[in-house]
Order: sequence, then structure tokens, then C-alpha cells
Amino acid sequence: MKKLSITVAIPTCYGGESLISTAKTIYASKGVGDFRFIIVADRTPVSPKIKKTLKEMGVELFWNPVEGSQPKKLKQMRDMTKSDLFVFTQDDIDFTPDALRIMTERFEKDPKLTALSVAILPHSDTKTWVEAGMASFIRIVFTIARLWNKGDNYLAASGRCMVFRMSHFNEYRIPEKMVNTDMFFYLENKRLNGKFAMAPDSEVYIRAPQTLKDQLGPSSRYQFQRAELTKFFDFDYSHEYTVPTIIALWAVIKEFIHHPLGVIQYAFVFAYTRIKKQPSKTVSNPVWAVDSTTKS
Repeated sequence: MKKLSITVAIPTCYGGESLISTAKTIYASKGVGDFRFIIVADRTPVSPKIKKTLKEMGVELFWNPVEGSQPKKLKQMRDMTKSDLFVFTQDDIDFTPDALRIMTERFEKDPKLTALSVAILPHSDTKTWVEAGMASFIRIVFTIARLWNKGDNYLAASGRCMVFRMSHFNEYRIPEKMVNTDMFFYLENKRLNGKFAMAPDSEVYIRAPQTLKDQLGPSSRYQFQRAELTKFFDFDYSHEYTVPTIIALWAVIKEFIHHPLGVIQYAFVFAYTRIKKQPSKTVSNPVWAVDSTTKS
């Protein structure tokens, strides 16, 4: 098998200590050799201390004086990339040592594979009841995504960590005013006749929102997503949202057996974010406020 080259890319408007934490876990990856690591930042200035640490690690940090959306920064990083694979992730993700190797091997073993998702899992040391509820939700989503259509589904496509084959990714449209790129990238891959898969054994970990306020924004943007997509796709994708009932039920039962309180707590979070849903005028802005507790 041909050994594929990798670029890891993080767009950020936060620029805090979480960048160092994430970079440390990525550089602790085993079995991948050398790879390029780029960060494009705006809005919040990166401190000299963090800049120095990232530079010593080998990270290439680019600063945009004019703030832009996440897709704008993502397109900028794509244009910088000459490697075979593009690993798009976030500044609050912790990689397991084998995650990057497993991602790469999936593409090396399957030349037709164009887009890959991984296992997005919550940290177990939850700090608030909201985070505990969101952790249960994240595990439920992962279970459904893994079982539904062998991992080829929109729930598996998460912007927290996705991998693209550059020869195919270069053909993607990346609208700078796109609010939520997750489902957009999944459908864009389909539009271009790509092959999508999930690597459930490639695990990365996230810190779930710890307050209702921090969950309200992402939830509202997600609820807006389906309406937003009508501007970009003229084929019928409504069936893509139809989660198989038996799989969804199994995922909830499984989570309830292991974390009954978490499931109940998420029910309250779900109800709150639907009742308090932000108006479309607010969530349609592609430059949003940072959900700060996920960066802690």
C-alpha cells in the first residue's frame, strides 16, 4: 500500500490553552511518521506564550486580521494543502494515540474512499449535570451512527473530526457563509459521487458543553441546518434524516442501562433548547460566539 501524506488542520477563533492540549495529543500519535499541522486563527489573539509553544511543537500558525467564518478558514487551509489527506478537527479535541494511524490506514486500504468520520466520544469526568446529559447524548449519537447503514450516514459526519482525500476534497464547494458544515460535507461528498465511511475504532474525545447557555447556540444552529441546505442542493435528501427506529431505540436503551441519570438529564437539556431556540436571524450568522466551557 502507498503510504499517504497527512495535513492536520484546525480553524479557531478562540486561541486559548486548549490549542496546546489538542496539539499534544495529536503529536503523540503513533505509527504515522511526519505530518504537517496547520492552524488558522482569528478574533481572539493568540498569546506569545502559546505561539512559542506551538512553534516549538512544529505547528504552523496563521493569523487572519479580519475575522471570518469557520468555512472561510477551512477553505484557506485547503488551499495551503498539498498532502494526500486532510484531517479537519477542532481546538478542543483530544486524539487517542492510534486515531490518526487508523484514519490513514483506512484510506490506504481503500483507494475509493473519499471521506471518513471517526468515533467522537465524551470525556468521562463530567463536571455539571448539563455536561453529563450531553455526554449521554453524544454516546447515543455514536451508537446510532456506527450501526446505521454501516456508518454511512449524516450522524457520523461530524465537523469535530473528519478526514478527506485531497484529490476529491479539492472539488468541494465551501460556502463561506455556511453555518453548519457537517451535513453539507456529507451531502457534498454524495453530490460528487464520493465514498463515505466511519472508522469507529479511531477515537477522539471532546468536552461537552457544561451549561445550558453553551448548548443553546449549537442546538439552535443544528435546528437551522436543514433549512439552510436547501440553498445548496437540488436533489431530495429528506430520506437521509430518517433514522431507523430500531437502531435509535437500541441506542437509547443501551445508554439508559449504563447512564440512566444522564439520559434523563439530556431530556431536560433537549426540552430547554427547543423551547428557547434562538431565532433564525441569530443562528444564520456564520460567525458565532465561542462555547467557552468546551475549551476548558
